[in-house]
Amino acid sequence: MKKIKSLLVISLLLNIILIGVGSVGVSKIGGIEFIKKQMQPAPSGKETSDYYFTKKSIFDQSDVKDVHKIFIGDSITDYGEFQEYFPNEVVLNRGIRNDVSKGVLNRIQEVVNRNPKEAYLMIGVNDIRYSKGSKNFEKHITAIVNSFKGENSKLIIQSILPVNNELFGNEVSNKKVKQFNEILQRIAGETGIEYIDLHSSFVDKNGQLDEKFTIDGIHLNGEGYKIWVDALS
Repeated sequence: MKKIKSLLVISLLLNIILIGVGSVGVSKIGGIEFIKKQMQPAPSGKETSDYYFTKKSIFDQSDVKDVHKIFIGDSITDYGEFQEYFPNEVVLNRGIRNDVSKGVLNRIQEVVNRNPKEAYLMIGVNDIRYSKGSKNFEKHITAIVNSFKGENSKLIIQSILPVNNELFGNEVSNKKVKQFNEILQRIAGETGIEYIDLHSSFVDKNGQLDEKFTIDGIHLNGEGYKIWVDALS
């Protein structure tokens, strides 16, 4: 009986010590509010989120040269493992989740400065999601395109993908997706930029993102990325 009591006392003391150490650790990194903040998603539609600045600073510090392909965009780009599809080339991913066209414009010079052979842009779904407006979207895309003027890089504009509203909800209207894609296609035509229609490769008969290519209705699964890369080929 004494042995059991001794073990209980030891166990209790160890728990108190661990709790104390944990509290000190949490306090050192900013307290419980810091922990809660890290568990929260990036602020909706804000290119000034911590995640945005963290990724941008990593991109800026990279010294990779002789780049073949750079993929630029939001989370749909961010989640893609494009290097694995082009193992014999230097491929960089410049996707940042929750990014919008203004956020891409604010960081596009880093891409231009790398002088990639090809730069693939896909942006716009969050402009629609966060109601940034088609006029501002057009202005930002035009400025992004102009950033490549006089450069050796080939910029390719990719269409915005459809959304499955049954899975994702109604934050993004596929009617708006079509409208924004028309803006992209027009800008590409007026500036002599190649435009790739990925939308038609992913849309189902109801005008939605086909369920076989997504889990949440907006982001792609593995099969979806394979279709994307095959379309570029």
